[in-house]
Amino acid sequence: MPRVLIQGGFMRQNGFMTTISENVWLMFLPALLILILITLPPFFYTIYLSVHDIDITKPYLGRHFIGLRNFMAIFSDKRAVGSFLNTGILIGGMVAIEFFLGLLLALVIDSFFKKSTWLITLIILPMTFPRVVVGLVWRIMLNPIVGIINYLLVPFGGGPVDWLARPGWAMFSIIMVDVWQWTPFMVLMLLAGLQSLPKEPFDASRVDGAGDLHVFRFITLPLLQPIIVVAVIFRLIDALRTFDIVYILTRGGPGTSTETVDIFAYYMGISEAGRISYAASASLIVLYVTVVLVTIFLRFSRQWREELY
Repeated sequence: MPRVLIQGGFMRQNGFMTTISENVWLMFLPALLILILITLPPFFYTIYLSVHDIDITKPYLGRHFIGLRNFMAIFSDKRAVGSFLNTGILIGGMVAIEFFLGLLLALVIDSFFKKSTWLITLIILPMTFPRVVVGLVWRIMLNPIVGIINYLLVPFGGGPVDWLARPGWAMFSIIMVDVWQWTPFMVLMLLAGLQSLPKEPFDASRVDGAGDLHVFRFITLPLLQPIIVVAVIFRLIDALRTFDIVYILTRGGPGTSTETVDIFAYYMGISEAGRISYAASASLIVLYVTVVLVTIFLRFSRQWREELY
């Protein structure tokens, strides 16, 4: 009899959990449907454009199916390949600098300014500015004649630099502006992760006589690894969409030295050529590269965590 009661209770509990699970799905179903309706049509339309030959400046030519010719043409186009290289340099430079600088600042704040909320408010201030405003302000600050950056360099013996007119300096300037605005994001994410770590492993390692570097290498980094993965992936995906800062600062120049894939697709599809199918193909390649990069990073981070543990 008790066994029957227990089995009956388990069945009722199991049925109750099943009901809750169904209710949760029903609760999220409207949002999921809206998300699908918003995201999937543009995605499939981009695929449709990429396998057709469409020139928006010559609609009378019609739409011809050409398969993968647009993708093949991109890989033989020096300007397109250069835009992919520029995108890789920009994203690599921006995310790497922001991560290491953000981790350093987060460690300093967590160690010495844990209760200084004013400092955190000050640090996140650049994130609150719209990107268009940031681009316009920095464009004025980097001006070789009236810009304040050159004015500040003079006392240290630095000559006037035409920051946005030379290929190397232009790339450096874009990275510098992005680092200025988005390093606070890394600081916030990593600082939240540091302050949520359990204290017991740190206390035990101190009792065993472990040094600061040993604690950081074998305790802090492994425990912080999930936050690091999320922060880097967020910034990686966001950096791939960087259009406004680059367009306002350099418009892809001088020449095509800072032309990213987004800028290239904009020029090809809308501003210059009207080759919307060609631009759609370049955008899909970026999407594919993004998925591959995120997958590789997730696998690498999992392996890294297993090695650390």
